[in-house]
Amino acid sequence: MPKKVDHDERRRHITEAVLSIAGRHGLDRATLRDIAVEAGISLGAVQHYFRSKDELLRHVIAHTGDQVTARIMAEFTGPGGPGGPGGTASVRAFLQVMAAEMLPLDAGRRAERRVLQAFGVRAADTPHLGESLREGYHWLHDRVAELIGEAQRAGELRPELDAGHESIALLAMIEGLASDILIGVRDPGQAMASVRYHLDRLERAG
Repeated sequence: MPKKVDHDERRRHITEAVLSIAGRHGLDRATLRDIAVEAGISLGAVQHYFRSKDELLRHVIAHTGDQVTARIMAEFTGPGGPGGPGGTASVRAFLQVMAAEMLPLDAGRRAERRVLQAFGVRAADTPHLGESLREGYHWLHDRVAELIGEAQRAGELRPELDAGHESIALLAMIEGLASDILIGVRDPGQAMASVRYHLDRLERAG
């Protein structure tokens, strides 16, 4: 009897191959043939699931976003997390966890960031890729702005803040710090210290 193929698992395996190559060499080196070799499958198998590199990249970006979101929630609500048993589930604590999971603080997150940045460069000249990137950014911006607004109403953050602008500022800061880490301008510890400094400034004076 032929072996049944788990198609979701196969797509995940191909996605991890892309991230692995990107983490070592950058996204430009991740040709479909190289991805097939990394994944240990045939080029035809890769093309069966993804007809072009752009289609594959859109899938990788969506997968990466899902993974980052899952890590944020696991870190925040898990044992020892600020939103876990015995923790203090503040918006500030959540935003700090979010920043930590979005920044390239280890090898895995570094590979994700390299893919995201390369995708952004590619998307600048490819309308359909740019649209998917913009949709993701607007969704994230709106969610962060909502959290900041909730924290203001709860008295946790300063009431005079503009939630929309603060969301833009925080996300732009994370993007800038991510680039700084990748090129060695500052190390992960320095980047997180800057995030904490920024979040401290948003809190309402006790």
